[in-house]
Amino acid sequence: MPQPLYVPSETPVQELPQHDDRVVLVLASTRRRVVARLVDLLATCLTAMAVLSPAFAFALWTEDSSSALMAVSLATAMVLVFPAIIALRVGRYVWWGCTVGQRVAGLRVVCKDDGTSLPNWRQAFRRWIIPQQAQGFPLVTDFWTHKMDKRLGQCVHDQKAGTVVVRALPDERTHRIVLGSALGVIGAAVVATPLVFGALEARGPAFEVNTFYDDDIRFENRRNGLAVAYERTAAKVLDDEKGCLAGATTDQARSVLRQAGCEGRIEAAFRTTDGVLVGGHVLKFPDAAAASTAQQRLTFTDLRFVPGGRIDPPGGANIGQVGDEDRYVVVTMAVSPKQPEAPVKAKNAFALIHAPVLSTIVWF
Repeated sequence: MPQPLYVPSETPVQELPQHDDRVVLVLASTRRRVVARLVDLLATCLTAMAVLSPAFAFALWTEDSSSALMAVSLATAMVLVFPAIIALRVGRYVWWGCTVGQRVAGLRVVCKDDGTSLPNWRQAFRRWIIPQQAQGFPLVTDFWTHKMDKRLGQCVHDQKAGTVVVRALPDERTHRIVLGSALGVIGAAVVATPLVFGALEARGPAFEVNTFYDDDIRFENRRNGLAVAYERTAAKVLDDEKGCLAGATTDQARSVLRQAGCEGRIEAAFRTTDGVLVGGHVLKFPDAAAASTAQQRLTFTDLRFVPGGRIDPPGGANIGQVGDEDRYVVVTMAVSPKQPEAPVKAKNAFALIHAPVLSTIVWF
């Protein structure tokens, strides 16, 4: 079989040999190869997101999910990302002779010797893996090698794999507009998704118990050499004004909450291994100014304590504080029964719940 004839990418159609027994192929232009590379990058990101998203959704939506479950789900998905990308890149070379980006750009990959056959698995894998192993910057070295090769325009991975990138045949170009449009819509949706969720979360973190408190029922908080083990004994979300006012212990507190426009309350109760009872409340307001006003006028005794807990236990100790961040007010109180070092244990139990909740709001 005669060697194929490769003509430069800028060759006009009317100048292509019409009566040549050899296979005549037009080489891919630099512009088309760059477009193909960018589309492939988008396709790779979409593939990774498609594989990882179910893992995140499973871990987040599974009832009583924990950080361990999240880690296992994410690790499993990460293991699947690699073969998915290989199938996307290497498999397409073997099955269709082009990646998604090359199809959109109207290109295909052929074996250099005959110009018609598609790369085999060995060639396709070498073509994909060599840029990942190349020293320096593959985008720069590939571009430089491609520009320096005046005869075939091969990049490093083309030279090693024995392949050439050429313009697709006319009948292969008919699908690229549809494919490109579909990828454009999907890409726009992916880009817009973080913006949409960002807008939804712009007013603060999700108003859920596990947003502000540790996911596990039993957990341990540590800070500055201190460690306190907790068990969450109760938790509920009252996401309206009525639920917010229901937590107040006095008419004066209800008046403050009503005037500030309290929109909801999370109530959680904890017990430490030392028997200290801890009550935590997260109050939601329309904005930071309303939250700051409420924080200045409320005391920790203005809100209902945990079931079975007393604000003034005989021989014990109590401590509490009101703090605000963004549109949220955090009210925390801890009460220790009569026991050695009751004030210290109450203070530690209080501090290692109050501070993390405020930190959650700050970082969100």
